[in-house]
Amino acid sequence: MKMYVTWRTSLSSIFKNRKRSILTMIGIVIGIASVITIMSLGRGFQKETVKNLTENDRNEITVKVDFVPEDSNLYESNALLFQEADLQQIRTISGVKDVRYPEGNEDSTYKEIAIRGKKENKQLRLVKLSKKYPTIGRDLVEGDNMTHNKVVVVDSTTAKGLYITEENALGRGIELDGELFTIVGVFPAIELESMFSMPESNIYVPRASYRDYFDKDEITSSIEVILEEWETPNKVTSKVIGQLEENGTMRDSGTYEVYDMGFLTDGIGTVLSSLTYFISAIAGISLFIAGVGVMNMMYISVSERTHEIGTRRAMGATERSIQLQFLLEGVTLTVIGGIVGYAFGFILATIIGKFIDIQISIDLFTITLALGVSTVIGLIFSVMPATAAAKKDLIDILR
Repeated sequence: MKMYVTWRTSLSSIFKNRKRSILTMIGIVIGIASVITIMSLGRGFQKETVKNLTENDRNEITVKVDFVPEDSNLYESNALLFQEADLQQIRTISGVKDVRYPEGNEDSTYKEIAIRGKKENKQLRLVKLSKKYPTIGRDLVEGDNMTHNKVVVVDSTTAKGLYITEENALGRGIELDGELFTIVGVFPAIELESMFSMPESNIYVPRASYRDYFDKDEITSSIEVILEEWETPNKVTSKVIGQLEENGTMRDSGTYEVYDMGFLTDGIGTVLSSLTYFISAIAGISLFIAGVGVMNMMYISVSERTHEIGTRRAMGATERSIQLQFLLEGVTLTVIGGIVGYAFGFILATIIGKFIDIQISIDLFTITLALGVSTVIGLIFSVMPATAAAKKDLIDILR
């Protein structure tokens, strides 16, 4: 009850000086609104980016997992490289909505290539056009696919492995299961930074050409993992890979790898988050300035209310109760400013989101941030004025 009475007294003091209180709160409102707007748009843009990178034609967020056997003859066998037991295990993982075998429009596979007397597994990508922007030669174009042209573009590592230099590889042949294809372009190879980096296909082949010569191949070495909406692909797929490496039915016969744009989202998400927080921190400078304004107002209030403080002290009020009153006054002022700022920030973010076609993301964190920062500013910048009010000497006041 005593706390409630003290808070009512603080609130009454704020409303007595409406204009000054409103002017003091403007800084808090601007600061909180700026931070909420930036964070809401930043998080929305981050999630939209993740969604665009991982979403398929069915508006599902998917991750493709491949099994690469140590013995390439397994590709030619009738054995399923992903058993139903593997799929059942994956379905139990948190964040996984479903898992299935790829449908008939499979767009990648592996082939064994003879390089300098050694056989190496290379990943083939089946495309209508490649868009790899080769440093030597040309890209695959739609005409290659329409005419079933036996041409390929390869990465620089494959080209050098076959013909020592990239230049020598141009116009030369590459044998894929007994079928000779001509290398028409060489693009830069991308080195993997970690096991969770997106593997780059080594060879790009016109889809129709591949189907002509390898139509009997039945690719059973891949699965599609469908994620729950807004799940982070790299986190869920880390669990999937871990589960397969520990309990997968073929774990002793090869390795499990991920081929999906979703793994770019880890780095992209980190960069976008860091950028959002950095800009928010800059916007937060206005909160510091607003805090100084709150402190200045509180000192003026203490100076103007010396008589009130003396009266309360004479009637038995303790230093702690006087300090608490002024603290509550400062905190109430900033919390009201924070609530108003949050509302303005939400409205502003929504309007901007409509213009740039981004769905803003408001979560418990941003709400807690708005109220938490407002409260902390009120406490920090009201402590000194409140302490000064509580320490006023009664004799000096009566003089």
